Amino acid sequence: MTRYKAVYPRHTWEIVQENMEAFEKDMKEICDTASKKGASLARLIEASKIAVDERVTLKCTIPPCEMYGKCHMCPPFSPTAEETKKVVSKYERAILLEVAMTLPKEYWDIIQREGVPLWKWRQEPAYTEWEHKTQYPLWIKLHDIVMEVERQAHNRGYFFAIGYVASTCYLCWDPANPFGGCDTKSSCKYPYAARPSVEASGMDIFSTYRNVGLKLKMASPEKLSWIGLVLIV
Repeated sequence: MTRYKAVYPRHTWEIVQENMEAFEKDMKEICDTASKKGASLARLIEASKIAVDERVTLKCTIPPCEMYGKCHMCPPFSPTAEETKKVVSKYERAILLEVAMTLPKEYWDIIQREGVPLWKWRQEPAYTEWEHKTQYPLWIKLHDIVMEVERQAHNRGYFFAIGYVASTCYLCWDPANPFGGCDTKSSCKYPYAARPSVEASGMDIFSTYRNVGLKLKMASPEKLSWIGLVLIV
């Protein structure tokens, strides 16, 4: 159970600068908590290093993603890149998060087959089975960490803290109907837990990594990563 205590708001950079020592202590403790929960990366970064590019969300439509228009947290319902740029510009600091795992060889072999295009192997039951064993639990892990970071920041007075996850939203994901999405004609089933993805909101994570002195590969058998981010203040 979350236990709240009364705190003075520290939701603007002007307020934070009045006691940078307290802010740095808060951020270290929050990042340490994320690491203890399984984050392979939990780093405080300058929000100005977050790259936002309309071409990221363009990839949601060209070629059309199977979740386009089927999820409250994906385009066209998610924040646009233009909106995200405006929001990010209001922040000075954010926490970059990553969870990672080694891909099972059997899963990697399915992906690497020659002569089988993406749209075909994405429809195969074997792919859905491995997605349920790998990507789904890894995403849930990331989501839990993002929510914990956002919650801890909020409880310390950073009331504008807001989190983003990776890919689409898996909270309603059904392995029996992997591309069914959620009912976008009705309200979200998880209004307090659902968060838009960094990609759906136009954040270029590869460039963001470079901007903060890190490198991020596309998925490899040694490392599959899900990336999240929490805007803090």
